[in-house]
Amino acid sequence: MSTPASYVGKLCCSICGDAILPQTSELSETTKWQAEAVLLSDPAREFEQLGEHYRGGKRRNAPRLKLEITQEVRKDRARVIQGDRLQIIIAEGDEESADSQEEVLANHSNGRDVNGEWASIPYYIVTHGGCLELAETVMRRSPHDIVVRDLRTLWKVLRMRFEVDDSYYMSSTTDSVERPQRIQLPHAYYMPFRPPLLAMGYAPGEQADQAAASDHKIERWEAAYPVHVPDATATILENLNTLPPAPATIPEATPFSKKFVALPPELQIHVCSFLTSRHGMPSVCNGLLPQWVWREILLGGRCLPFLRDLDINVAKDFCSRWDREHSHCEPNWELLVRKLSQEAWGIYDAEKSMLKVPNGLRNRRRIWKLVEEMYVGDLVPIAQASYLGIEPVRVPRYWNEGGEQVYPVVRDQAGSKGKRRDTSQ
Repeated sequence: MSTPASYVGKLCCSICGDAILPQTSELSETTKWQAEAVLLSDPAREFEQLGEHYRGGKRRNAPRLKLEITQEVRKDRARVIQGDRLQIIIAEGDEESADSQEEVLANHSNGRDVNGEWASIPYYIVTHGGCLELAETVMRRSPHDIVVRDLRTLWKVLRMRFEVDDSYYMSSTTDSVERPQRIQLPHAYYMPFRPPLLAMGYAPGEQADQAAASDHKIERWEAAYPVHVPDATATILENLNTLPPAPATIPEATPFSKKFVALPPELQIHVCSFLTSRHGMPSVCNGLLPQWVWREILLGGRCLPFLRDLDINVAKDFCSRWDREHSHCEPNWELLVRKLSQEAWGIYDAEKSMLKVPNGLRNRRRIWKLVEEMYVGDLVPIAQASYLGIEPVRVPRYWNEGGEQVYPVVRDQAGSKGKRRDTSQ
């Protein structure tokens, strides 16, 4: 899988797949977050220790290596210098020490000569600071059965992706590693397909050049800041003005509704927890629960954890205004919750989506989905283009899907099988 033309020569976030920008005066308020990079590295060198002991899975009779990892994966703020070269930020705004701050390469396995001895340089993986912050939120808040619940597991996922990608390049004698290196995923990071001009943020004009299209610049929602989204609550609630109003309660729903309302609050919460669905609820409303219950489901954030920062005061103001202007009907909270729950909101066709969603929130949902789907070795089953006469690409398997060490260590053939369901410890 080749890098899309719009990303060639750009350093990209290993979580969201979008570009990490150099810090320049041309950055706007909406894009400067993309210049805030974080480098992940493992001071314990777990991957390297396993690789050296098992010789990349080729040492079949190697005794089991028991590692006790006590060091946390490091997070170092950094700025892009050029290409995949970054400078680690020691103290923000300290210009006098800028020249002495360490410069490193992202996604490189290499070393250097130190006093006549070979010293291994840490393997750095680069992300947007905002994407990493959001990924750590997913680890804490996702109600689903996901793999990535800590930073070390995330590191293993990303480190194995680069190992697979590097192995494909190493198997080829005609290609060299594209730098900066961008991991290609089969779903293209759930980004919409756009022709080159659109990918750069320009709408099509009569002439196919940037100058002709400069007055028709469009917003790339997949590049919007996903952590703090201004006016998210108000924008979401505006959808209630365009959704069909709540229908009258059907007689069959009344007994269930009365029984539900009579339950203690903790049991109501438990019942509502079953509405949590990784792929969303159908759009057909059944009216079994009162509309105010669906409102609390939305504002509580338990069933829709990526919306836990909705503003209760904004919601109260909206409800008061609705009561004044639409006293004859209730807002259709049930339909709104059902549609918000649906997977990625038709993410490939955001401009025609039925729901009005802020760009930052749409991007948050995309990244949330990416993190929830991660597992260690998830790139191994994906077949990539190779060349005739080249041996099948094989990669060492040090961990199972959940990041636990496996023994014996074997070498998996990339692209030869579906997703593993391994329980080895």
